[in-house]
Amino acid sequence: MKKFIPKFIRLNFKLTTRYFKDLGKGNLNKFAKSDRESLHYNGMVETIQPIIASEYSDNIYHNIKLASKEISRLQLFPGEIFSFWKVLGKPTKGKGYKIGPSIVKDELVNEVGGGLCQLAGLMYHTALKAGLEIEERYPHTKDIFSEKKSYTPLGADAAVVYGYKDLRIKNSRGFLIKFTFVIKEHEIACRIFLEDKIDPFTTQFENQNEGDKKKVITFVVDYKGEKEMVAESEYLM
Repeated sequence: MKKFIPKFIRLNFKLTTRYFKDLGKGNLNKFAKSDRESLHYNGMVETIQPIIASEYSDNIYHNIKLASKEISRLQLFPGEIFSFWKVLGKPTKGKGYKIGPSIVKDELVNEVGGGLCQLAGLMYHTALKAGLEIEERYPHTKDIFSEKKSYTPLGADAAVVYGYKDLRIKNSRGFLIKFTFVIKEHEIACRIFLEDKIDPFTTQFENQNEGDKKKVITFVVDYKGEKEMVAESEYLM
């Protein structure tokens, strides 16, 4: 039945449903805003990933650079929420996005805005290191990358699909934070600048094979060595 409903109707339904959920939760005034006065930051947490060479690596580089400029304009005050799609909106050719690889229904396909999942996953991984609260995050449904082609540990990814799957990160710290990026030809770094210094968390990803599925348990470990499970991700192999 679902396949007979036009995509734009399904998307509008999802967007409307999400709006009313945010309204009910009181989130509408909590989303981070741009164009605020910059303040001085004393702490930083960083994650670096390669941009794997491929047929579409130039497009991935372009899409990530375009999106990262928008995200870098934000500052998150305590209690505010970063939403990947609230900031970027739908990625289209009209906004300058190019075709790149994305995982759709367990398959690797090429579509406009492809490669933005890498940016989302990088932000997610860095947010874990900064001890931020993850409000919404989805793993990819399938492990399609070989060890040589994987740009991040399994379990550190974040699937983003406009209208359906968002990445939402809450500033659960008691001070201002800001995401910034350093992008080179074959490498991207995500940096979270913090108003105060912190002792960064470390991340651990423990794999458990279960038949044709792989489960990854994600832990964060604080400077005292205390370990906390923060996510459980499941992938088809």
